[in-house]
Amino acid sequence: MKQLDYITSMKFTQTIILASASKNRRAVLDSLSLPYKVVESAFDETSVNETDHEKRTLILAEKKAETVAKVEKGIILSADTYTISNDKVFEKPKSIAEAKAALLVLSGQTAVSRTGFCYLNTETKFKFLQSVPTKIKFRTLYENEIEIYLRAYPVTTWAGGYALTDLYLLSLIEYIEGSLTGLTHGLPTELLIPLLIKDGYEVKSKVKSLP
Repeated sequence: MKQLDYITSMKFTQTIILASASKNRRAVLDSLSLPYKVVESAFDETSVNETDHEKRTLILAEKKAETVAKVEKGIILSADTYTISNDKVFEKPKSIAEAKAALLVLSGQTAVSRTGFCYLNTETKFKFLQSVPTKIKFRTLYENEIEIYLRAYPVTTWAGGYALTDLYLLSLIEYIEGSLTGLTHGLPTELLIPLLIKDGYEVKSKVKSLP
């Protein structure tokens, strides 16, 4: 679990709980100056057999949140992200070799990254569910470039073996269309921020002052 070492000026009564150990999702909450803790969901994703991708991401996000809600109370945030290209699903690779194979397939192709998002307020019983797609066009990825990439990044922690979290990683993509942070960080801020504000949280930049 991780608790931020700073407090915002807002007054809040409920704990924000991130039902994921994802560093990228934690980075989103960190950037918004939100106090939270991490309680990774123990839900078994392999138990979901739904083949419709929109429905599947919704089920996964909801089940993850509900599993955490059995042991924690507060604002529970959960999500599930994976990539689809030519009817093939790319989830977290189990090995470096699997990540390489995924990147070779995605090279030069158009894909869709889909993120299911769940916001659950255990006090009011309010639940918000939505699945957001992002269309992606990968540029051509060269095999020697991929070999270096595989050694430099934690590819087995990312669906499809990629995450667009720095300038080089962004250069893998020709264009995107859809949810930006749903794709880059697995947490769609265009949905998250209005929900948090509605529940009384103050969202602000960590930057204290501009030069």
